[in-house]
Amino acid sequence: MKEKNEMSLVRLKINNIYRYGILNYLSEQNSIYIKPKKHEKLQKSEKDALLIEQIGLLRQSVETLFRDFDIQLSEFFHIQCDEKDKFIFEVKDLQELMNKIQEEINFFERRHLELERNTARLKIELENLNFLKLSYSFLENFNITRDGVDHFQRLKFKVFTTFTKNLDNLKILLEFSEFPCIYQTHQISDDRICFFVIYPKNGEEELTKRLNIIFAEEIPIVKKFLTPDGVDFERINESIKVIEKNQIKYQKELERIRDDNILRIAAIYETIQNIEQNLWALNQFEQESVDRITVEFFVPIDKKKEIIDGILHNFRETPLINSIDISKKHPIFESELDQDYSEKVISDKESKERKELSESEVKEKDLRNQAPTIMRNNFLVRPFETITRMYGTPSYHEIDPTPFIAITFPLIFGLMFGDVGHGFILVISGLIGAYIFRARKGTDLYNLCWIIFYCGLGAILGGFLYGEIFGTHELEIFNIVIWQLHPITIPILNITLYNPLNNIMTTFKFAILIGVFHINLGWLIQAVNYWKQERKYLAFSDSIMKILLLTGGTILLFTYGFDINSWLIFPYPILLPLVPGILLIVLKPLGKALRVPSLKQESYGGLIGEGSIETFETLLSVMSNAASYIRLLALSLAHISLLLAIRAMVDIIQGEGLLFQSLQTFGLIFGNIIVILLEGLLVFLNTMRLHFYEFFFKFFQGSGKEYAPFHLTSQFSVIKFELGLERDLISEDIEKEIETKKTIEEIEKAKKYIMKKYL
Repeated sequence: MKEKNEMSLVRLKINNIYRYGILNYLSEQNSIYIKPKKHEKLQKSEKDALLIEQIGLLRQSVETLFRDFDIQLSEFFHIQCDEKDKFIFEVKDLQELMNKIQEEINFFERRHLELERNTARLKIELENLNFLKLSYSFLENFNITRDGVDHFQRLKFKVFTTFTKNLDNLKILLEFSEFPCIYQTHQISDDRICFFVIYPKNGEEELTKRLNIIFAEEIPIVKKFLTPDGVDFERINESIKVIEKNQIKYQKELERIRDDNILRIAAIYETIQNIEQNLWALNQFEQESVDRITVEFFVPIDKKKEIIDGILHNFRETPLINSIDISKKHPIFESELDQDYSEKVISDKESKERKELSESEVKEKDLRNQAPTIMRNNFLVRPFETITRMYGTPSYHEIDPTPFIAITFPLIFGLMFGDVGHGFILVISGLIGAYIFRARKGTDLYNLCWIIFYCGLGAILGGFLYGEIFGTHELEIFNIVIWQLHPITIPILNITLYNPLNNIMTTFKFAILIGVFHINLGWLIQAVNYWKQERKYLAFSDSIMKILLLTGGTILLFTYGFDINSWLIFPYPILLPLVPGILLIVLKPLGKALRVPSLKQESYGGLIGEGSIETFETLLSVMSNAASYIRLLALSLAHISLLLAIRAMVDIIQGEGLLFQSLQTFGLIFGNIIVILLEGLLVFLNTMRLHFYEFFFKFFQGSGKEYAPFHLTSQFSVIKFELGLERDLISEDIEKEIETKKTIEEIEKAKKYIMKKYL
């Protein structure tokens, strides 16, 4: 019987000319996990290196495009694109596709460069006009007119501007005794001054030399802005307005290009991503012969038939397809892929050889270690996949712990953060966050919002157990008690955790019991893992014995305390942890004697030594692991104590009236917010630590490969590779290389044959 989420490995041999077509088909299925080549087989050719370099340049170009047109990736999330609006790229190969994308980018860069140059030119013109206007405002005081500019015969009149810091140097340079002239200065801005100079015409060169020392710039006397009556400020203002309008026009043109082509730019960006995906996938193909390529991929068993039938139907030349179903229960080897596993008959000799493989060899060759893991959880627990992935992806043949931590994580969080009021705030915050980030459904941020929601429910439960709501046992509004929490008795244990500050020992024992239960749950899942992998003996000899050891030790200490004498008298409670400890040592050697397959290759001495060390390590680890759960008590007490301290500080504010009541209310609200943020984060981190180090460590490897199907995004673009019998340059080079190698091999074989026969 097939288990849920099992995979099949498919090996596909097909003509080289269909390589792009098969990639498009596999991408459209959105359920294919292409098996990566082994490291020793990954050899990048010069052409691959060139393509990778070109992709890097494309990425840099598109990043520049984003900066030039002020585009954010988040804008693409809101673009609605119908099938008919998608940009279609019809090309022969990746090289031609990259050339087309570069042409598209160059078009936008040229348009931006053109607008940028025009804008820069207008900016300079506007600065000059503004300086001209300010300078003419100064000159107007001297009744400058169009006729007056040409009035002098032996003298010249010029206007300049320079920085204010050069004013003292200007006075020295234009000293009358050194250089006869008349000048007048005026401050036109915070850092600039304007001045005019009337000087002899024969002193032109000398004046230029002097003014160059202070980097003075000449302000031209434009006659079109002068009238016989004075300065034509109206015309200057009109010229400024024209330039400003042109600036706005160019800016709007830039925005228009951006808005009208945002879909096109999104398609360019998407296509670059797809080029990278295509290149990676092409590198996973192996060249079997001159015109044959091979690719291997994993696919869910329930979709295997549909995908294989689609390949056979869509490609004219019948490809060669082999497949094998990968069971989660026992090792599967790639050698079995020669024909369909459902039809394969394993010979007695092959079965015997497989049984004689050591465990390390089995792991190395086992396809289960290469198969990706599908994490398909109920929508209620799916957000906690984020926590699981932070530790690691479940191995193909191990249990996904997500459904378990969906229960234990909020409960343990709630026991450390027990407060009905704070839990309610977390619930509301989680719901608001999930609504805000609903467009990012499935992302870690979205999942985190739902985790906060569930942690809020756990905090509410903890608040009812402790009898806490905003740090007190009753809810007051305007000094009126509207709700009072009463003690809740925990079933079976028949204890109450009400007011833990005065009930420390009971809360301490409860925290230890939670730890024992949590650790035992981890070992129980480990036992189920062993059972599903058909290693049932290890489930009993390892996991069950550890559960009995920890449970027996807990019963011993909780019932008889540390009175060693009472341990050794009837009914001999010391046997509760002692017997499982001894069995933990002897059961594995006994399993070898009983010919348990998983222990057959081990030695008796090694198993006894391993069992002894493991028993000793288990004793030490369970003591430290269980002690770690004391943090449930410590953080719950810290939470309550902080709230009591805040209330005490608020009570310092004494007085009557609305002002004092408002200050007290504000103090309580602010204090509670600080506790929720700071201690909530501390409790969240400690909850993660308890799961990662005390829980996951017992059963969860987290060394699997996440199921990420090969998929080319087609939200804005479609890539169509032309299918033809002509081969591209890359294929021809590959074929020549293969033919050369084959020729050399044939020559070497001929040499060996001749030497063997005639020498």
